Amino acid sequence: HPAVYPEYLPEFFIKLVTEPGDVVGDMFMGSGTTGISAKKLKREFIGIELDEGFFKMSEDRINDVQ
Repeated sequence: HPAVYPEYLPEFFIKLVTEPGDVVGDMFMGSGTTGISAKKLKREFIGIELDEGFFKMSEDRINDVQ
């Protein structure tokens, strides 16, 4: 279920409504873009994805963030 969007979109909203250390939730994780932005911005992240393939891909992408 690709819903491709650039990282700057979730980054904008994460900065707008959270502080470092807060938790960001994404119940339709897809490719993990929100999780990547959250991690880069020093937020905790909880992602939910029904499709195991998308979940694994997202998990790998988020874990690759330095």
